[in-house]
Amino acid sequence: MKLLAILVHRGLVPAELAREAMLSGAAGSFLVKRGHCTAQQWEQWSRNEGGTRPVLSRYEVGELLGEGGVGRVFAAKDRAKDAPNTPIALKVLRPELAKDPAQAERFVKEARLLMDLAHPHLVKGLRVAKEGETIFFAMEQVPGRCLQDVLAEEGRLDEETALEITVEVASALDVMHERGLVHRDVKPGNILWSEERGAVLIDLGFAMAQNDQGTGETTAGTVHYIAPEQARGSHQLDVRADIYALGATLYHLTTGSLPFEGKTSEEVLAKQVLESLSGERIRALHLSPQLHYFLEKMMAKDPEMRFQDPKQLQREVEAFLQQVRHQRELEEQQQRDKPKLGGARSPLGRSGGMFDRRSRRRRR
Repeated sequence: MKLLAILVHRGLVPAELAREAMLSGAAGSFLVKRGHCTAQQWEQWSRNEGGTRPVLSRYEVGELLGEGGVGRVFAAKDRAKDAPNTPIALKVLRPELAKDPAQAERFVKEARLLMDLAHPHLVKGLRVAKEGETIFFAMEQVPGRCLQDVLAEEGRLDEETALEITVEVASALDVMHERGLVHRDVKPGNILWSEERGAVLIDLGFAMAQNDQGTGETTAGTVHYIAPEQARGSHQLDVRADIYALGATLYHLTTGSLPFEGKTSEEVLAKQVLESLSGERIRALHLSPQLHYFLEKMMAKDPEMRFQDPKQLQREVEAFLQQVRHQRELEEQQQRDKPKLGGARSPLGRSGGMFDRRSRRRRR
């Protein structure tokens, strides 16, 4: 039933014929007898789930990890004898897009970028290939969840954790900046949280050279996070557009809501260009004035008013975080030094969860 539903959805089998095949009790034989497909074609559909799941000679394909408009990502194991025995992820370009040379070129470009860039807060690409009609690339599998899922399931993050994530993503953007690249799609859905590595930036499918004078779609990205100049379709994009998107991400992580909302994408884009960032939500949640300053500076309408590069952003945010940590250490020391009634001293407790700092390994 599931396979027939996929075949109908992909337009490979008419809905009425699929209903008849299902009622027959032997769908494959029914479709072959009706001349709709060959036995070999039905076998192939069964193995690759109607073309939605790759069958590859080198890789053992496992569970579906996620999917988007461009492709699907599967857990996999490399069967090659000299391959390390570590889990990998396979990003597979959708079959209908694999037939489009422009889409295929962009997919391969993303893979090569990830293979070329090495940074602990960037997902690492391993290999890009084509087998039959399937175009795919292998990359490291980073255990964890994307921050969009964390927001949906657990709500907003505490301010300190969100700022630590901002520093880590900024360090990844700095590597791209040094190569003259703009990510163009920084958002919670493109940031994975890993207990071992912290924030890991993924999906370089929209990455381009800064100030690219080509005719590409410069408004590519996600409307709720893109900078005003990107919303206007400017070709004069540089890393400051990514800093704006990181600011919009920080806003979402700390407030649990989007900085600009509207009924249509056009309305959101207009607000990105014309409206100022409201501080009401920030004040209502009693977030720090320093966070408010970072958001205003990262999301300034004029790129000249923003942090001018990721290093500058990292320095200022890290300096603030060091002050916060130092103040907390002083307060905890004062708590420990106070005499306790009826027993020995015990350290100040802290709430658990995936962002519990007592269980989190420091990476700096």
